[in-house]
Order: sequence, then C-alpha cells, then structure tokens
Amino acid sequence: DMTALVECRVTPVVEDWVRVVVDPGLPPIPCRAGQLILKHGESIVVETPDGKFVGTVTAFSPPSLKKPRKTAARVIRLATPEDEKRHEDTGHLEREIERYVRRRMRDLDLDLHPFKVRLPLSGKVAVVYFSAEKRVDYRPLQRDLGRRYRRRIEMRSLGVRDGARMCGGLGPCGRCLCCTTFMDRFHSVTVRMAKRQNLSLNPAKISGLCGRLMCCLAHEVELYPEKRRNRS
Repeated sequence: DMTALVECRVTPVVEDWVRVVVDPGLPPIPCRAGQLILKHGESIVVETPDGKFVGTVTAFSPPSLKKPRKTAARVIRLATPEDEKRHEDTGHLEREIERYVRRRMRDLDLDLHPFKVRLPLSGKVAVVYFSAEKRVDYRPLQRDLGRRYRRRIEMRSLGVRDGARMCGGLGPCGRCLCCTTFMDRFHSVTVRMAKRQNLSLNPAKISGLCGRLMCCLAHEVELYPEKRRNRS
C-alpha cells in the first residue's frame, strides 16, 4: 500500500505573558506581551491602570505568581533611551515628593500614613497613596503639592493591608509577603484560626507588617482538626 505522507506545519508559539519588574522592591508582575518576542533584561514600556511605566523583563519568577487578570498590564514597546532617562527623572521626583509629603504632614498635623508616590512617564499627575485611621481633610496638603510641583495631585486612600501589598516586604518566614505574590484578594482572618493551629496568641508573633493578623493563618487552618467542645 502506498503511504501518503502528510506535511505537518508547526507554528512557533510565542509566549503571550511575560514577567516584568516595574518596582524593584516588589515581585514581577504578569504583563501581556502580544506578539513581541522579549528577552530577559530588556527594558520595556508597560501600560497599567495607573499609567505608563518603564519595566524590565525577567526570566525569574517568585515561588508563586498571581494569575493574570483581564485588566492586567500590557507591554507597549521596547523602552527608548528617552524613556529610560524620563523614568530615572520621575524616580528622583517621586522620592523628593515623598520626603516633602512626610515633612508637610507633620507641619499640618495630619494623621496620615503615606505609603508611596507614583509618577507615570507622562509626569502630568502624581498619585500619593496613604492610609488614615479616620477621615482627614488632606486638601491643604494637596494644594501645597500642586503649587510646589506644578502638576495634578491625586490622593488615594488605602487600607493598611493594601498598603503592605503595595510596599512589599518579607514575612516572618523569610519569603515575600503572600499579598504581593499569589493572593488575589484578602480573606477574613480570626484569632480562632491561630488557636486551632496551636500557635502563640501573642499579637507580635501572629501579626504581619500591616499590623493585622497574618494572612497565612487562613491558608493551612483546614489541615488542623477542629477541637470539639466537651458537652456535659
């Protein structure tokens, strides 16, 4: 019998998602690359809900990575020398604004805790992330910042847990915070979970960087049997 040879064409698969370091203090984030073929260490411009930023493609990934969302950042193009120069300038300005915000807050006696200041490549707006235990009138600070730096100032209030996610850090286990790596949302954590795992109830030992109960208390609680109450 004659055997017909069928030609099979295999199209090369281009990875649509790449890991990009936008903030050196935080783990890489997944970004949609489209049809761009990117290499480790290349500087690129990514578009996020907060604007356009310069990032670096990385081949390394944390132990666990968040699942990409539909509104995830996307890669626009390779960064030009002008983009990198502007990124460096905005970085210096971000740190200068942070220092001024902390100093001015003390002068105005505002009960605020600033987390971070971010400026996109356009430089037209500066976003100040902060938390406050109670409602605070920050408009005098906002006006001072607008007059001093001649750009639109946005004040965004975050919870302490969202602030820890934005700033990043290491937990008592020595790993990156759960909220900055794989957690998509915050779960309810109670002291009862620590009791069920026979952990110390000392607040200093079961609290995270945000000052709230550590999120990891909810991750393994189901592996521990629940103590039954003696009914007499």
